[in-house]
Amino acid sequence: MNIGVYYPFSINGELSETQNFIVETSFLLFKQHPEHSFIIITDNKSVKQFSICPNLETIVVNPVSKNILLRKVWWDIKLPSILKKVKADLFISFHNVCSSTASIPQCLVVQDLAKTKKTHIKKAQLLVVINKWLKKELMEKYEIPEKKTTVVYPSANKMFGPINEEEKSVIKNKYSEDKEFFLFNGIFSRQEDFIDLLKSFSHFKKRQQSNFKLLLTAPINSFFEKSLAGYKYRSDVKFVDINDKKEQVLITASAYAVVLPFNTNDNIIAVLNAMRSGVPVIAVKTPVMIEVAEDAILYTQTGAPKDIGEKMMQIYTDESFRSKLIEKGKQVTATYRSEKSAEVLWQSILKVLE
Repeated sequence: MNIGVYYPFSINGELSETQNFIVETSFLLFKQHPEHSFIIITDNKSVKQFSICPNLETIVVNPVSKNILLRKVWWDIKLPSILKKVKADLFISFHNVCSSTASIPQCLVVQDLAKTKKTHIKKAQLLVVINKWLKKELMEKYEIPEKKTTVVYPSANKMFGPINEEEKSVIKNKYSEDKEFFLFNGIFSRQEDFIDLLKSFSHFKKRQQSNFKLLLTAPINSFFEKSLAGYKYRSDVKFVDINDKKEQVLITASAYAVVLPFNTNDNIIAVLNAMRSGVPVIAVKTPVMIEVAEDAILYTQTGAPKDIGEKMMQIYTDESFRSKLIEKGKQVTATYRSEKSAEVLWQSILKVLE
């Protein structure tokens, strides 16, 4: 069987946590099924022929235009032509988009429902989502039958894991003046989120009078610089612009706790990465977080700065509770494996082709 696969991002470039999970899971799928041929369609011109699997072929195409008409031409005329040329029996899209005209079965991975058109949701024979909440929304909003939608849960990046005290000491010496630190390794979707995080840290510092630091793995910009200028605890806040994934892994595993009080698309994988590293997590309580992490997270009900600050204090003052969160986190991450995700995806694909 020939299977066409479209990646909307550079496979060799800097990936978000969700994109990294997609690549890892799909490449496991390729390796697990050498009896089938997979044709990767990508606009990354630097990509060379993949050598990790003999059953992979790469077709490099021009980037899809942002022009609505030209984009439609690509998806509905050029793509079907490519699929026909390689004699594809199935097409998998990781781009919230599929072809409206392709005659072969299509599997559509829905990362962002807001960016996915109703016509494509109806056209695809299989919809893949990363949680039950999104599946329920698809079923209710578009009257999609349950059997058409499959949940493939994300997993932690395998690079993440616990490190020893000596390694932690090196990281703290390098980034936090040998002090313990809270870590925010998410994405600020609004500038106001940064201000709220500073308010949370202020609440913690005022109550505890500790020498804790706050590290943020994000590039600093003019707004952040201006906001920090008048901040009382600015000397305890540090931005770490990390491009090295290995360094990010070490920083995560060295944190006293990871603080993710804002709901962003990559948060759940960032949570799993932290828990796999043996680090407790403070996060906003959402249906998705509860579904995946259950009681392995210290939840904030409101996400309000004061509430986040109180949760930081709880982690700091109750070492026994912190240890329990760490153990629960390890148990949770052990149940989410990319190998399992790849197998669930493959079994769903087989049902489509029946």
